[in-house]
Amino acid sequence: MKKIIALITLGMIFITSMLFAKEVTISVGAGECWKQKSEPQFSVWLEDENGNFIRTLYVTQRASKKNWRMSPKEGRPESLPVWYHKSKNKAAKTENELDAVTSATPKGGIIFNADIGEAACRICAEFNTSFDYNENYTKKNSGVNGQPSIVYIADISSDFSEGEILLQLSGTGAIDGSDGNIHPVPVELTTARKIVKAVAVKAN
Repeated sequence: MKKIIALITLGMIFITSMLFAKEVTISVGAGECWKQKSEPQFSVWLEDENGNFIRTLYVTQRASKKNWRMSPKEGRPESLPVWYHKSKNKAAKTENELDAVTSATPKGGIIFNADIGEAACRICAEFNTSFDYNENYTKKNSGVNGQPSIVYIADISSDFSEGEILLQLSGTGAIDGSDGNIHPVPVELTTARKIVKAVAVKAN
């Protein structure tokens, strides 16, 4: 019986290692509007090729721990609404723990490694800076949010083994955090487009 259990355990370890066998390097380059009145919050996550959430690869600590300054009881669902809905990690403070890389918002972007598996997949990244008002997104109509979060996406093929893929600006989150949909990029976005210079995935 012990031998059978040992074999099953080894098999599970092998399957798990195969599932997350492909390692890539993800780089987030700070844009000219990376640091404004407040630092940006962001998350990077993995989906399957059909858009089903798999796991979070990176998230800033404030967004992860919901440690918002002077936030309402429901938290800040508008900060990273797409990620919050996809990961089912509610914006209000909970006891949930994430199995992902977390840190305070880096001052000049970040580079980290991630296992993404061998199957075709999708890597998504969402960014948001509070108080980034402009003529269309004012304190009166957008609260502390300012411009909505911006979402970048790249599809990764199963045979991705060399080179680099850039994530493309694909839409925005809901301005009030009411849903997790990716909305069309509005022409009214200004500084939000310049939070990041580039988000890239490089094969290791």
